Amino acid sequence: MLKFGIHNKSQIRKKVKLVSFFGGEKKISITLYDQIISESNADELAERILFLFADERGAYKRTYQKRFEDFDQIVLRYLKENFKNEMPLTLHDVAVSDGRTALDFFEKISSDFTKVEYVASDYNPKIYVIQEGKCKVTVSCTGKILEILFPPFVFNVIKRDSIRHYPLNHLIKSVVERLIAIPLVKKYQSGMIHAKELLLFAPRVLNAAQNDSRLTLQQHNLLEPFDKPVHIIRAMNILNPSYFSETEFLKVLNHVHKGLKDHGVFITGSNEEAGSIVNGGIYKKNINGFEKIYESGVGSPINQFIMNFNK
Repeated sequence: MLKFGIHNKSQIRKKVKLVSFFGGEKKISITLYDQIISESNADELAERILFLFADERGAYKRTYQKRFEDFDQIVLRYLKENFKNEMPLTLHDVAVSDGRTALDFFEKISSDFTKVEYVASDYNPKIYVIQEGKCKVTVSCTGKILEILFPPFVFNVIKRDSIRHYPLNHLIKSVVERLIAIPLVKKYQSGMIHAKELLLFAPRVLNAAQNDSRLTLQQHNLLEPFDKPVHIIRAMNILNPSYFSETEFLKVLNHVHKGLKDHGVFITGSNEEAGSIVNGGIYKKNINGFEKIYESGVGSPINQFIMNFNK
């Protein structure tokens, strides 16, 4: 049994069957990501593409709008009380996934601080599409193959289809990968051919950044230093003990401390689903570490690390 994928925009517009013979969802090639932005259901399509896609970690990128509404309002009230509205406020929002919750906060804060410079970043939002003939190979920034598009097949290298249900797909994929995809990546790495860059933020986020120069989308790893100090660093649904080791938390907090201007504000917290209570807090940078200004719910999952941090 063969399983084909969705590999051109006309298939989406014709609403071709999106479920395979065995009930699994057909993959929409990640190479279509920038082509669906103008579609009326762009956010829905983007969410579906990203749900079935995976980066090097095997993760998928998805967030929800209006996830931190009550907590955001408390944060905004504190910022308005402690920063002048007319000042050029700088903020770096990290690990924003597809950026929808970051856009929520940007839209709120930019109405009060009209000169805000808002950076929204994620660990690995950039991918690169290499094409030769009809074959397209999508790689990560490190050159790892993530997807092979060999029409009519869409092979996800990280999230593979069932061998039992689709043995022919696996056979064809292995041949195409060995004979076409890997040599194509080597050509790209040697500079013989170029690749097209794609940013995997939600369509409404990409559109907002294109139309408002105050919002910038970037790539940033929390385990690396920030480019420059800012007034506010926001980290939502990322700083949890299940994601980082104790050593890594110390490294992250050191980067956050150095990444904040004097008396800068660190905002962090986590919740289960949109509208649920955020367990988090607002922290203010001091000479040696952080001072807790406000606590929400049961507090940040890493409150102890933050309060014990000493640079």
